[in-house]
Amino acid sequence: MPPLRRWLRPVPNLISCARILLVPVTVLALVRGDYDLSLWLFIVAGVSDALDGAIARLARVQSVLGTYLDPLADKLLLVSVYWALSAQGLLIWAVTLAVLLRDGMILGGYLWCRWRRWPFDIQPILISKVNTFLQVFVVAWILSLEAGWLARMVSAAAADRLTLLLEVAMIATTVLSGFFYAGRWHRLIQGAKGRL
Repeated sequence: MPPLRRWLRPVPNLISCARILLVPVTVLALVRGDYDLSLWLFIVAGVSDALDGAIARLARVQSVLGTYLDPLADKLLLVSVYWALSAQGLLIWAVTLAVLLRDGMILGGYLWCRWRRWPFDIQPILISKVNTFLQVFVVAWILSLEAGWLARMVSAAAADRLTLLLEVAMIATTVLSGFFYAGRWHRLIQGAKGRL
C-alpha cells in the first residue's frame, strides 16, 4: 500500500468518530437554546460526513468498520437532534416518532438477517434518499429560523406554513419508505425460508 494511502486509511473512521462525539455537544447547545452554535455544529457534521466519504472513495481506503461507523454517526446525530427539537417544542412529536419507528424497523430487520445469516441488501431506495434529504433539511431549516438567519427573508407566518409543510412531507416520506423497507424485509425473509 502506498504511504499516502496508508496514512489516509484511518482518517475516514476518525472523522466519523469525531462526528459521534459532536452529538452530545450539539444536543446540549440545543437544550440550552444556543441555536446559532447548534446550527454551526450541524453544518460541521454535514461537511465531515461528505469529507469522510470522499476520502474513503477517492483514496480507496474503505473499511468494514467504516461501513458501520458512518451511518451510525449520521443516525445518532439526526435522531438525537430530532428528539431535542421535539422536546423544545420546535418540531411536532409525530415527525420524531415516525423517524424513530422507521429507523428501528430497518435496524431490526438488518440485525435479524445478520443473526440468521441470511443474505440481505440494504441499498437505499429513491424514496429513502428523499426522506434522508428532508430529515437533514428540516433540521437545518428549523435551526436557521431559530438562530435568526432567515429572519429578513421569511415572515413568521410564511415560516410557520413552510415548517408545517416540511413536517407533513417528512412524515409522508418516512411512512412510505418504511413500507417499502418492510416489504423488502418480508420478501427477503420469505425467500430465505424457501431456501431452507
